[in-house]
Amino acid sequence: MESKMSTIEKHKEGYVKIRVIESLQELSLALKFLKEDLSKNSASKAFMSWKALLSALVVINLEKMPRYEKERKWYYRTGFLAPATSLKRISQRLDELGYKVIYPTAIALQLRRYALNGLYKEASDYANRNEAMKDVIHLSKEIFNLVKTLFKEYWDNEIEEHYRLARKELPNLQGTGPC
Repeated sequence: MESKMSTIEKHKEGYVKIRVIESLQELSLALKFLKEDLSKNSASKAFMSWKALLSALVVINLEKMPRYEKERKWYYRTGFLAPATSLKRISQRLDELGYKVIYPTAIALQLRRYALNGLYKEASDYANRNEAMKDVIHLSKEIFNLVKTLFKEYWDNEIEEHYRLARKELPNLQGTGPC
């Protein structure tokens, strides 16, 4: 008996496009929050931007991600969403497939801990807010680069517009403030 095709497989292109746009929207908010000196909010949005980008990469590579049947079921049921608790594992698998995402994922996870816990010594990777703010900018640059290079075949006017809107926030930050 033929199995049903999953919803994500049926709407793969649309899902990837939506997640890329979501990534750019979250990134735009992260950079706006950073300008307003709202570092924890900025860190949270930068993390969400990265999570959306990884989700899009997982969907593009959905057939290649699983190595065995149990993993295949997980990716098709949950993994394509790139759950926060699985980002490390997902990034390692994407790295095996040729995507250099382990280091940015580590930064994103550090920003997530900072967004949730602030500078509390036992629960934060940062000694001060400026360190976190610099990582938001670093991760933002990485996202801009990857979106432009990895999603060429999905690029259209809508993605271009969201990219342009988010990108215009970055130059305003580079020469100002503690970063």
